[in-house]
Amino acid sequence: MKEVLKQTKEKTPDDVVSLCEGIARGYNRRKKDYENRRLDIVYAGSVSTAFCDLVGGAKGNATSDPVARKAERLEKLENSLDARFIHAVEQSLAHVGADVTRELREKLRRAVMLNCENGRDFPYELLNIDEFSRRDFYRRRRAFVEGIGAVLGLV
Repeated sequence: MKEVLKQTKEKTPDDVVSLCEGIARGYNRRKKDYENRRLDIVYAGSVSTAFCDLVGGAKGNATSDPVARKAERLEKLENSLDARFIHAVEQSLAHVGADVTRELREKLRRAVMLNCENGRDFPYELLNIDEFSRRDFYRRRRAFVEGIGAVLGLV
């Protein structure tokens, strides 16, 4: 990902940056929804499905294989746009603060995500990350946002 960003010396278009900020802003909501849908698929088992299996299959010519249906639904969920967005944010977030200690890295990652989610309520001055200058923080935040675009192939 860093190679992609280094190769493109041009400024990332503002519309791509805004789109990637929106993707980062909706990360927590998407993650919760994704996990709930995944759990629904994994633990779904209705009485009617069990009854069809017991009686001798589903109605019509379709075969009743609940494991195969779950696998198809899980694969569809994994290939969904929301899943791609979640993975892009997580992959880009993994590169934030790679050059600092573990404790500082976690602190910086939380600060970047808070600022991306709501920059008005969490500007640099309120994030309590004195180890980084204002300019350095926003440079790292911008690299995070552009990293999302790079992972998604927008940059």
